[in-house]
Amino acid sequence: MSKGWRIIGALVLVLVLLGAICIGVGFMTGGDIVDIYSTLNIRYNIVGHWEQYSQWAVTTINNIVEGVRGLW
Repeated sequence: MSKGWRIIGALVLVLVLLGAICIGVGFMTGGDIVDIYSTLNIRYNIVGHWEQYSQWAVTTINNIVEGVRGLW
């Protein structure tokens, strides 16, 4: 089992390093944070996902709090 987690950890590390290299190359070729962010937001809808996940978290926490209050 630990060998599997080592492989997953190594894969995640490689992907993070590859992403950092890609962003670094983008900066060296004249890219800007705003350009990179807008490209990622257009492609992956970062703001929409953030709002969706934050709303889900608030709803989940409220449901947990209401469930705990119901026990008392």
